[in-house]
Amino acid sequence: MDLTRVFDSAHALHAASVHMPLSLGLLGLPLAIAAFLAPKRWPGVRLFGAAFFLLTCLAAGTAVYTGQRAASELVALANKDIETVVAHHRLLGWSVAVLAFVSCALLTVSHFRARSGGRASAGFATLSALALTVVLLYAGSSGGRLVYGWGIGTSVADGTSGATRIVGGKPADTMPVIPPALASVAAPADSTYTPNVLPIDPAQAASITFTKDIVPLLERHCLKCHGGQSPEAGLNLSTHAGILKGGDYAGPAVVPGAPDSSPMVLHIRGVYLPKMPKDAAELTESELHVIRVWIAAGAKDEQ
Repeated sequence: MDLTRVFDSAHALHAASVHMPLSLGLLGLPLAIAAFLAPKRWPGVRLFGAAFFLLTCLAAGTAVYTGQRAASELVALANKDIETVVAHHRLLGWSVAVLAFVSCALLTVSHFRARSGGRASAGFATLSALALTVVLLYAGSSGGRLVYGWGIGTSVADGTSGATRIVGGKPADTMPVIPPALASVAAPADSTYTPNVLPIDPAQAASITFTKDIVPLLERHCLKCHGGQSPEAGLNLSTHAGILKGGDYAGPAVVPGAPDSSPMVLHIRGVYLPKMPKDAAELTESELHVIRVWIAAGAKDEQ
């Protein structure tokens, strides 16, 4: 196993980094109790506890940082439930770091003021460590819900994930030619999803325009939720710029030149969940084909 591959994915890096603050935080409560109960002849216990909670704070901060990197790679069409849990999970992560720092500060005070308020400071540190333990349990629960409930950060090969990494990153604004590989593309392995995909003809791609062909499709199927002043997930599909910008979690809705790697297409087919449009009839094969052809030709705005 090549352990260096963990650095290739923000999701894998976050998964690797969350275990240390979880372990340290849970061990911190008995340590804080020991520091509170320690007799005066064991002054080093409180100082050791302070150093322990400082390490926990740094580990929690690292986990929050890697989590924010991972969140920035979620697809733009993540649903509201996922957004809410991600926001709560982020807040809980920051709370872990703050509570660990508070415990560190209180134990430091208790060490240097052992004769005047030291035990009281150690007592408050114990309460802070208890709060830290509770928050860790909630943070672990919300993280597990994201991974095992929606498949965040995992493969979507089985079509059950609610969000995953953007394939291809942020695209260029234009793409002058259709890649040769798309000239006679066949249905991909995920042909069990609907609508089915059709082969892309480069000659047909030249006749598809954003204003004439794509805008009416989006108005008919998408803009009820992803248009107006408050579009769902922050994704505004009413303009070409909004499509390329993406939603609250960054990443464009389309990857120019790569229709079957574009989140918009994957959500329409149900490869990514939720299947779009939600609570409405799915697009027809011909409607999806028009969108895929437009993306294959570079997803251009003719204006």
